[in-house]
Amino acid sequence: MSTTQTELHTESATGLQDELLELRRHLHRNPELSWGEYNTSRLIIGKLKELGLEVTTGLAQTGFYVDIDSGRPGPHLAWRADMDALPIDDDKTVSYASIVPGVAHMCGHDVHTSIAFGIVKQLLARKEHMKGKIRVFWQPAEEQQPSGSPDMIRDGVLDGIDAVYGMHCDPHTDSGKISLKPGPETAAFDAFQFEIDSGSTNHSARPHKGPDAMWVGHQLVQNIYQFAGRMLNVLEPTVVSVCKFNAGNALNVIPRKVTIGGTIRTVKEENRELMKSYLHKLAGSLAALHNVKIISDFGLGAPAVVNNPVLFEFAKKEVISFYGSNGFEDREQSMGAEDFSFYTSERPGLFIRVGTCNGPDTAHPLHSSLFDIDESVLSPTASFVAHLLVQHTLTDLKL
Repeated sequence: MSTTQTELHTESATGLQDELLELRRHLHRNPELSWGEYNTSRLIIGKLKELGLEVTTGLAQTGFYVDIDSGRPGPHLAWRADMDALPIDDDKTVSYASIVPGVAHMCGHDVHTSIAFGIVKQLLARKEHMKGKIRVFWQPAEEQQPSGSPDMIRDGVLDGIDAVYGMHCDPHTDSGKISLKPGPETAAFDAFQFEIDSGSTNHSARPHKGPDAMWVGHQLVQNIYQFAGRMLNVLEPTVVSVCKFNAGNALNVIPRKVTIGGTIRTVKEENRELMKSYLHKLAGSLAALHNVKIISDFGLGAPAVVNNPVLFEFAKKEVISFYGSNGFEDREQSMGAEDFSFYTSERPGLFIRVGTCNGPDTAHPLHSSLFDIDESVLSPTASFVAHLLVQHTLTDLKL
């Protein structure tokens, strides 16, 4: 183990874990929804200022960052954390369960926020070992569309940055392991919604008397599900899910309107555009065929997170160096979405999955009302990330 690693582990053992544990539990008890993370940002900004740091605020409403500048030439790197919670109840029976009804950190952003603060403390302790500059930033609204990262980019968070890193806690990976994947790491995400309007309701006994919005809706859904397996390469992951089908109030009335909605998840950008184009044409064809009006609406969406191959190989080596040969785990393709993708669309980037499972209580999936983590990973993760970033500043990576 290198001198830097030894010192990082020593500091972890002398108080940082307790501080991050207290911070994570406070945030878990007091979650805030997307675009409303005012108390969260106020708390972290205050703690950063107590360290003597200048904090740049006002990005994307509640976003902010600090720069750790070595004063020596070198790369300018960035680390991202997200802060928002989900509109979900917390059903855990723990002392730090959410006290806000219907709002809870069931995706681990309280963990990300706390670890990022730990990274700052570790970088300050290692400032003499690094070159260049490292920016640590916190963003709002990862869980909502439109999400926070485009506004963070608009407000300059990536200005002058050469590479950007981020993480997500992973209940499917054991504690003490880091999982990574080169290339596409998540899927692109797009939401769709169709409103079918037949012009009037109709009697269920005489469906031939007018257009049937319900029948058209079923045809639309059938075509949506058949398309991906027939017109796209099955070796290129694509998932289309219809998650909403709203229509009618009476058992003997054919409704005037039907609303259908869901998501498209693709890995290849060309498939993403092909899917949206097909669905739009499909709606138009069915509308003309059955004499109904169909309004198509596609959400803003997000591209896929794409891990830079050079950063992947570099990080894999550092994971093994830091955690040992059993600390690295190959990651499978995820069809979930993550707005870190907007950053990797702008700069070379790497998204790291940190194992947080040490038993049944910490194996519940993300967005479960029982989600929790193995809190012992807090300071070791901050230590590893600080090590990774410092080593990057000392390594001539051709990105």
